[in-house]
Amino acid sequence: MAGSTIEPNEILDRQRRARQATAAAGYDALLVVGRAFYDRPGDLAYLTNHFPPFPTTVFSAHMRGMGHAFLVLPVEGEPILITDPRGYRRDLVPIERTVAAADLGAAVVATLRETGLDRKRVALAGEDILPAAFARSFRDELPALDLVPDDSIVEPLRRIKSPAEQDLLRHAARCADAGLRAALDRIAQPGVTERDVCAAGIAAAMQAGADFVRYFRVHSGPWSAAGSRWPQAMDRTIEPGDVVAMDAIGAYGGYGFDVNRTTVKGAPDARAEELLDAVDVATARAVALCTPGSRVADIVAAAHETLRERGFGEHLGGMIGHGIGLETVEAPYLLPDAPDRLEPGMTLCVEPGVHVPGWAGASIEQEIIVAPAGPPEVITPTPTRLW
Repeated sequence: MAGSTIEPNEILDRQRRARQATAAAGYDALLVVGRAFYDRPGDLAYLTNHFPPFPTTVFSAHMRGMGHAFLVLPVEGEPILITDPRGYRRDLVPIERTVAAADLGAAVVATLRETGLDRKRVALAGEDILPAAFARSFRDELPALDLVPDDSIVEPLRRIKSPAEQDLLRHAARCADAGLRAALDRIAQPGVTERDVCAAGIAAAMQAGADFVRYFRVHSGPWSAAGSRWPQAMDRTIEPGDVVAMDAIGAYGGYGFDVNRTTVKGAPDARAEELLDAVDVATARAVALCTPGSRVADIVAAAHETLRERGFGEHLGGMIGHGIGLETVEAPYLLPDAPDRLEPGMTLCVEPGVHVPGWAGASIEQEIIVAPAGPPEVITPTPTRLW
């Protein structure tokens, strides 16, 4: 991780608030599961500052749960962090009691028994990433445990970013900016491939202080219409006139960056300029509406209306963005039917896009922090009009 991170006192305060919410919901404890640092560490990292350092791996007779970690947070009693054998950063994690185990499921079972929580009502945060093998073992080995999936305890706490979190997100956005500017410079050179551009972007973001770059997507020409494609870059030479879509995703101090930009190698033709201008205007309009109390559905509708007015109504994506923080994609999702209203301190990625199969696609993404009043703070320093 980078040198900056959340201070221990803030982590302890999060635990205190999570205990209060756990008790208010009628539970005796909270069991939190998290996955690898570049994947789904969110709830676990939020309450412990631990980012599981190893990729998730196949279960075997000797290793069960590599790349995962668990937090047992009783309403009364000390928190217990359970990690895989790779351990944790003792200098960052303000938890006294930790257990490192080759079989994390067995360690959770033993911990719940030891603390007497095996016969209590326990909320589970992260059911969607709990390995099925562990879910079965909890059910079979702890028949008196009332384990209730409930993401309503931690998720509301994570939605509103503290001043320290906001600072890390601002710095993260600057890492993305460094990568995108380096990539843009590389695109301008003759004979470059998507892979060349990708490598330049990753290197620059890392040099700017990123913990890691999880993905630096470079799609050119008709591939830019894919919206998402594996692998992130190929050996395709970027030709003059090609639309080039880039997406920089990674983290700084544990907090994510996710910034799309679209450009053209050389001068755009009239059709490409219409596409790029349309998404730029749609993003600007959506961002301007990200004020306290605004309905997400209204923001999405405004972006879609702009793109329809400019003739791209047949090629809209449904989601135009999402929250960002300890994970690249967090609540709220910016969807047409979303019931959410924005609150000060929310941090969002706003990215309406257009993807015309066989020709080109474009998205211009802004990271913003919802302000206490008025328009949001745009924390993405990268210019939007790169053509």
